[in-house]
Amino acid sequence: MNKPTAFIGIDPGKSGAIALLAEDAAQVQVLDYPGTPDIAASIVRDWCAGFRVLLCALERVQAFPKQGASSTFVFGTNYGIWQGILATLGVPHVMPTPREWQKGLVRKTDGTDPKGRTLAVARRLFPPAQFPAVDISRKKHDGRADALLLAWWARKQTVSQ
Repeated sequence: MNKPTAFIGIDPGKSGAIALLAEDAAQVQVLDYPGTPDIAASIVRDWCAGFRVLLCALERVQAFPKQGASSTFVFGTNYGIWQGILATLGVPHVMPTPREWQKGLVRKTDGTDPKGRTLAVARRLFPPAQFPAVDISRKKHDGRADALLLAWWARKQTVSQ
């Protein structure tokens, strides 16, 4: 039995998310970070059972000036957890920087606020009328928007090769 192909995008931040995008873009799922590594691994495992994941884009993270040590540590820990899950499950993945994956997706006309810009792009690519299960209606959903756009970017990488 041939599984449908799909792509995964992960925003590893504390308020991040994980998204699955079927290759034909007919099926889209997006979930907030579940809070524990075992649940995160379970999500990826379930998606891999139902789809042949061609590529996952895990956003490469870095510390920012004036970011607290505790916050930076949590951010790095989440990043490492996602890397471990993907490696353990054998999911092919790349780790683009925000600048890399946003290039060609985010336009200057999408605004100046980084979170608002990715939300605007995600709403354009995944309009609520066509994707009612994808809730990116509020600014706090920027992690969901980033995860969706990372999956979209991963899809573009394999299509363009």
